[in-house]
Amino acid sequence: MCSLLSLVAFGLVLLAVPGLAGTRPQEVRINKCCRLGEFYDVSERLCVAGGIAKWVPRIFLPAKGQLYKDLGSAPPFMKFAEQQQPETCPRPNVYDVDLVTLMGNGSLFLNQKHVLVPVPDYCIDEKVALVCPERPTDFLGAGPDGGKGGQMDSLQAPEKTSIVLRCCGSNFAYDRGNRTCSKLPRGHELFDSRIVNSPYVELSYGFPACKEHAIAGAFEESRLQEQTGSVTTDSGKIFASGEFCLEHVREDDRTVYVFTCSEHFQPASVPIAKQDGRLVLYSAGLLISTIFLAATLATGLLVPSQHHVLHWRCQTHYVACLLVGDLLLAITQLSGNSITGPACTTIVASVCNCPKNGNDCFNYQRSEVKYSSTKQKHPFMREKVIYN
Repeated sequence: MCSLLSLVAFGLVLLAVPGLAGTRPQEVRINKCCRLGEFYDVSERLCVAGGIAKWVPRIFLPAKGQLYKDLGSAPPFMKFAEQQQPETCPRPNVYDVDLVTLMGNGSLFLNQKHVLVPVPDYCIDEKVALVCPERPTDFLGAGPDGGKGGQMDSLQAPEKTSIVLRCCGSNFAYDRGNRTCSKLPRGHELFDSRIVNSPYVELSYGFPACKEHAIAGAFEESRLQEQTGSVTTDSGKIFASGEFCLEHVREDDRTVYVFTCSEHFQPASVPIAKQDGRLVLYSAGLLISTIFLAATLATGLLVPSQHHVLHWRCQTHYVACLLVGDLLLAITQLSGNSITGPACTTIVASVCNCPKNGNDCFNYQRSEVKYSSTKQKHPFMREKVIYN
């Protein structure tokens, strides 16, 4: 939605520029990377045979405020120059053709960056567009050379090492109430402001690809890794480049927030204070239960007259499992968050499996009882076990 609004805004700006809104548009020449019948192979970085003979990219006409309707054809004033790759930079960036839009004046609009690229700095082909890295520009794409298309010297412009997403785009902010991006009025304190000031970070626009988003916390530029584009939040969670975006929120304009996918982010749990009386109560109750379970287990083992009683063996196993489970739970309560890794996994498996084994033992004994009672009533029946 924000990309479409920015595209329309660029169209209105182009209409306001003298010479662009004439009744008879001047001829515009577009650089096609390869010849007709060829396409640009990204892996080999050269043109190979096999392209579509008749192909035209998506074209936006500012005078009409809409896309050119005759898909596959170009307006009469637009001509394509074959095998003309940009010469203003040694190694242009590669963009998927679905991420760019050709403007009626010949400029190329980068949908994710919301910037216009002049004709000498790009070429477009069937599948990709080759675009020279942008020079320092303002929102309308006019650089220090007055928008004539020249690139800044490589010694002056630092190389971009990472890409960071801005959620809404330049001069937009996130409206939490409407759950959408809203345009900032001219004169707002954040109008034309920058979210990231590092010259090594390249900004792109859009939310991470997911169904629902969540705010992971406030953004601090000191926690942004310029080399990789990853960011660390207050909770210590690390999000890689592409898993998050940065944006202002209308309700709190001065703070930049980290937006991420809901599945990548879980709100921090509220820790229980160590002096909380509930922890002491839980631990004391579990320890008392282990004492009584140990006494019950010892009594059963020390009294031989109980060994022949029905279910004695299963009862002993069950009490032993309860003893181990309560003891491990007491240890967990007393240790807090200090138990991690394999020790935590072992405790969970032991607590869950002991009562299950005791119940299985009881169920097996009950099946034997039913079999024995049925055998006494019908001494000539076939051997089979009756399960409940």
